[in-house]
Amino acid sequence: MKTPIHSINIDFSHSSEAKALLEVIETRFAPVPAAEAYLDSVCDQLKEAIELLECLEA
Repeated sequence: MKTPIHSINIDFSHSSEAKALLEVIETRFAPVPAAEAYLDSVCDQLKEAIELLECLEA
């Protein structure tokens, strides 16, 4: 995972929180053409976070 020089850290206590954020991004913000590449990167990072959280919750 590539972390930019400026980043935002979000702590999730459960995978459902990460899933909810991913759903919001995919349904509401995806149509913004100028932000599409950036949001794709954010979505990829959220998917990785979800996988990790689900492993820890099992």
